[in-house]
Amino acid sequence: MLLMANFGKAFTYLMAAQVQAVGLIFFGYWAGAWLNENHPQSFNWFMVTFTVAVLGVAQTFYVVIKAALIQGKSKAEGSDS
Repeated sequence: MLLMANFGKAFTYLMAAQVQAVGLIFFGYWAGAWLNENHPQSFNWFMVTFTVAVLGVAQTFYVVIKAALIQGKSKAEGSDS
């Protein structure tokens, strides 16, 4: 049962990260289009907001992978004793 609980927690983290990633990408697209229309500049706002969104997605998956590695390490140390 412990294995299923750990798998369920990891799966929940992964699904939450995907939902957050999709939300960030859509928000970056929407914000870029809105800024281009309402505050035109010599550069494309879409590229700025999309870059920030991609960095947010990278940070999200970094946190999820880090949590999974820590969880795996603590699980491996617990099985040795």
